[in-house]
Amino acid sequence: MRMLSLLTLWFAMLFPLSMAKALDLLMYSNKHCHICQKFIEQVADTYSYSYGPDKVLPLTIIEHNEEPFWFTMAKNENRIKGIRGTPTFIIWNGRKEVARLVGYSSKESFYSRLDTMFKK
Repeated sequence: MRMLSLLTLWFAMLFPLSMAKALDLLMYSNKHCHICQKFIEQVADTYSYSYGPDKVLPLTIIEHNEEPFWFTMAKNENRIKGIRGTPTFIIWNGRKEVARLVGYSSKESFYSRLDTMFKK
């Protein structure tokens, strides 16, 4: 009985940790794209976005010619849709693309678009 209680406690402690980082924001970028560079200058260094109590949406920039293996595999397996232009922002749940934003015009517009996406 004591072993079952310890296992239950262990599971209860680990389950919230596995859910703590639910989503990521991936930015597919190209160092030759002036709009990508504009985003990096205006937003990336100070980027911060929360979509609910204590839930942060961390930003990862993925450079066009330097894709990590897991990203390339996700594209090949259709877990990430094709990229047609930069910048492309992908909401990623660790397994597949959940949503996407394409393009960037201003810091205010970018955060407004994220807000609208999470209100749906």
